[in-house]
Amino acid sequence: MQRAVIYARFSSDMQREESIDAQVRACKAYAQSKGYTVVKEYVDEAKSGRSTLTRDAYNQMMADAMDNKFDVIIFHKIDRNSRNELNYFIFKDKLEKLGIRYEYAAQPIDTDSPEGQVMETVMVGMAAYYSRNLAKETKKGMNENAYKAIFNGGYAPLGYKIVDKHYVIDEKEAEAVPLIFNLYLDGKGYSEICLALAARGYTTRSGKNFPKNSLHDILRNERYMGTYTFNRVPKTKRRNSHSYARPNDFISIPDAISAIVSKETFLAAQEKMLLNKKRKGGAYTAKRDYLLSGKFFCGYCGSSMQGYSCCTRGNMYYYYSCARKDRVPADRCKQKMIRAEVIEHWIMSTLEREIFSDADIQRVADSMSTAFGNANKEVKNATTVLQQRKAAAERKLNNLYQVIEDGDADEFDMQRLKKAKEELRNINNEICETAVKSAPDIDTSKIISLLKNMREEIFAKKNSHYAKQAIELLVKRVTIIDKTITLSLTTEGCLSLLVPRTRNYIDRNIVINRLYSLAS
Repeated sequence: MQRAVIYARFSSDMQREESIDAQVRACKAYAQSKGYTVVKEYVDEAKSGRSTLTRDAYNQMMADAMDNKFDVIIFHKIDRNSRNELNYFIFKDKLEKLGIRYEYAAQPIDTDSPEGQVMETVMVGMAAYYSRNLAKETKKGMNENAYKAIFNGGYAPLGYKIVDKHYVIDEKEAEAVPLIFNLYLDGKGYSEICLALAARGYTTRSGKNFPKNSLHDILRNERYMGTYTFNRVPKTKRRNSHSYARPNDFISIPDAISAIVSKETFLAAQEKMLLNKKRKGGAYTAKRDYLLSGKFFCGYCGSSMQGYSCCTRGNMYYYYSCARKDRVPADRCKQKMIRAEVIEHWIMSTLEREIFSDADIQRVADSMSTAFGNANKEVKNATTVLQQRKAAAERKLNNLYQVIEDGDADEFDMQRLKKAKEELRNINNEICETAVKSAPDIDTSKIISLLKNMREEIFAKKNSHYAKQAIELLVKRVTIIDKTITLSLTTEGCLSLLVPRTRNYIDRNIVINRLYSLAS
């Protein structure tokens, strides 16, 4: 007997999604039809599908998986699992190594077959696309609020409070702000300013003394001179990096809110901060993102090929170099460095040419349309039978009501009435559970458009984020020996299954050996 668990998730009260109860009910019915024993239910309410970090129940489920507490995870639909392609397949790979698999009550996907794996990956991509599009539309609405200087959430800066979604000066709290600016312009360091604030009894909202790292953000906050700003976020995820996005990436409206310090004072502070930064050697510069990190290996010694940069005559060059290259001569690998842009360009070009061709995209769309169409026929047939049973149960119930109205009912009839009500209730539940199993109506043209848009983002626009995700999903391993490169694709890659098993290429005098690791 297979041990199954059920995972249900609801994003927010604002979205029209199946309720937790409906998801769990459909999953239980599915488990019963498969002969599974449900050992536990995991539920996350009001949690996003784009990240697993905040999903306590999901994380607990993964911890229980490591302890071999179940064999199958049942979700209502793929988007209840994840709306992030990378997270989805990373967790799936971990679970498959433990002998645990995903199954979906409302989406008939046979993930053991190549076609099912293709459909699975496309459905994950569709869920991620929906999530990103929703985020885009939400951002659009927030931008509209920003142009009206309406508070968009988060925390009001020190010295302000929010009244009717607008910034209003908190007179008591605001007293510390001009003092911070004046002390800084008088040449005081952050430590001295913190001591001065504490001596005068000024604290943060939590009642603690001001930390040094909070002063930089206060001094940089344009709201204090009356400028409303939105989407001014760090361009890196490094905590306290003090590195912000370009000015044209955020909204700035002068004189939109009440100022706490004058523009002259604020601008003088910015000039002083800029001078101090130059004295310290300039701002932090982000490193290049090497697309093949973690996927690229040396064929001679098996070590990873790591990103390496050097500056020659004022020009920066980027390479992949064997990790053993810099060791002592006796143990040094003879692998030559390879230009990063050369190998990355070849990998991306190959993926586009051999995996995202128009013919492959058409085959995936047709396969999905057929599979989901057949599933909906089964649902329709099952619904027809249930409706017939419902009609018969309603006739039986009406006959019993008539007996009661005529005054001819006995105790046996009352028991029959109770059973008839229960039977009708069960049939209605089955109808509901069957209805949620229906697959979405697949418009082949929309699937083709979606996949082509993905191709456009990855290859034509050269979006590094999408390119990195494509390599994470499609590429299993890249190995190099001198000029011979072996490229292995993973079976989880959505369209890699459609590529021939082996093929040799010659590209710019580089011999390429293509190997595929397909499921048996």
